[in-house]
Amino acid sequence: MLLAASTQRTLGLVILAIVFLGGIAYIFFNIRSAKAEVGSEIELAANRSPALLDEDLEGRRLDLALMANLVMLTIIAVALPFYWLGEPGREEGLNVDTARIFTNRGESIYTEGAQCVNCHGAGGVGGSVTTSLTDDDGGFIAQVVWRAPALNTVMSRFSDDEILHTLNFGRNGVMPAWGAGGGGPLTDQQLEEVMFYLRSIALDGDTMAEQVESGLVTQAEDYVINGTDDAGDYVFTGAHVDAIRDADTDQLEATLAVEGPDVDCDDYLGVPAEDANEATIADRSEFEAGADAEALEELALCDTLGTAAAAVSAAFLAGGDQVSADAAEWLAEAQATADTATMMALDENPSLGGEGQEEALRWAALTMLSDEESTVPNVENYRIYGSFLFNNPAAAGTYSCARCHTYGFSFGAAERFTVRANGTTKSVLPDGYVDGGGFFGKRLTGESTRDQFFTVRTHAQFIENGQAIGQPFGRGGSGGNGQMPGWAARSESAAVGPGIANDAEAPYDAQLNSDQIDAIVAFERNL
Repeated sequence: MLLAASTQRTLGLVILAIVFLGGIAYIFFNIRSAKAEVGSEIELAANRSPALLDEDLEGRRLDLALMANLVMLTIIAVALPFYWLGEPGREEGLNVDTARIFTNRGESIYTEGAQCVNCHGAGGVGGSVTTSLTDDDGGFIAQVVWRAPALNTVMSRFSDDEILHTLNFGRNGVMPAWGAGGGGPLTDQQLEEVMFYLRSIALDGDTMAEQVESGLVTQAEDYVINGTDDAGDYVFTGAHVDAIRDADTDQLEATLAVEGPDVDCDDYLGVPAEDANEATIADRSEFEAGADAEALEELALCDTLGTAAAAVSAAFLAGGDQVSADAAEWLAEAQATADTATMMALDENPSLGGEGQEEALRWAALTMLSDEESTVPNVENYRIYGSFLFNNPAAAGTYSCARCHTYGFSFGAAERFTVRANGTTKSVLPDGYVDGGGFFGKRLTGESTRDQFFTVRTHAQFIENGQAIGQPFGRGGSGGNGQMPGWAARSESAAVGPGIANDAEAPYDAQLNSDQIDAIVAFERNL
């Protein structure tokens, strides 16, 4: 169609050029044939010249005029169908060109105008921004680094209207309002142009699946090193993890020793002497020669920290491959628990294996996995796997439920996090870090998901589809602004912007598959 549009444009330009050149030639010859004035206006006026006789008009002149008209009608009769045939191509060309122009403008707004890049990263890969935490009265608590999610996946979890709502009115007190509707500086058309850019950087399903998996692997490897059971004993044993744990402990102690007096090791050349190069050794010698006792003491603390960090690196170099292997095996076994539950559901009700019973079988197995008194083997590890999905750190927490449902996740409060504020020490999380404790999204603890959703089916489907603007959900879930995303595959039938999805739906791949969503359901229903 684009080729057709290009051909029609070319033919049109050729015809225009011929007409233009013909006009020039007519003017030229008309001037050449003009007669100089030789008498009065009465003698020269065209309307006073003798008219042609009927014999002259109905002869060769008439034949030439009729022939010219016939030629012109023939040209029109042939050209019009070609013009009509090229109309779809011209429309498609217009849409493509409009999309290109709007995308370029949207990228300019993203990078230079609104400077979304400062928080969400180049190409929408995710980033961070420094912001202040305040108490209920607006009092300052702390400065934190807030992880801004990737935007190259946002089209896969929110509808265009929902994204526009966020752009217009902001989100969670950190994302500001950008649209004029929310008091921001951007017009509706500029927001549409940003939407075009977001559409252009959207990731495909395979890439998103790889990112989700990378976050799972990171957490599984950490679980191999630090995971404990209900009794507080380490789940994994072995020389490789013992060495890493010991090195981690030493590094933590050294870090606390440095943070206590607020030492900046960059100012104290905190490199262990055995790891220093000649230039650093010379700098250290010069520094030590003029340093007082306190500075030398702080330098020793930094040396200890540097040595501990080097030991951690060495421990991971020696045992990291085995940790990765342990993590991969643990993940595979945890994921296989769903297959075990499916077999148990079939044993309990063989009719679920019939044609058309796939959905019913899924819900029966998930009910077993979510039951507080579940007898499915390895179910606890399956729920831990669900917690990994819930807290997935990949792409600045883009795929994580905790980003909305757990206060502190977005600024790393899951780690030890106490800060100095106005000369005193305040806890950012007075009640500690609580998985699913609520923040921008609803609180999920205390079995609240069981109260909201009677069945695992309605629970899972809500996670798959998200909350539609103005539509209620679950038991007593009011219609809202659609800010709960949908994690399954979706399509956009009324995409924002001219020439977009006029007759066809725009498809977007899933961020989480049904097996992963089921694991999240089993985890949430047991918080």
